Amino acid sequence: MERVLFTIMPAYSGWQLFDDLTIGHWFTNKMSAIQAADSMAQARHDDTGQPTGIKVQMDCGDWVMIGMHG
Repeated sequence: MERVLFTIMPAYSGWQLFDDLTIGHWFTNKMSAIQAADSMAQARHDDTGQPTGIKVQMDCGDWVMIGMHG
């Protein structure tokens, strides 16, 4: 089963969180976005059994996987 990724990237002097079902949520700081993504990823995994992950775009442009459920 393919892993659903929750993606966090810089946007509008803050951070935007996307997944495969939503257009995006905006946060003023990265930690708030990461905490929300982790909660959403855990809930999606609990509800569907589908593996989930969280990736964050760093300032240098690289992507880093910071969490996985399942």
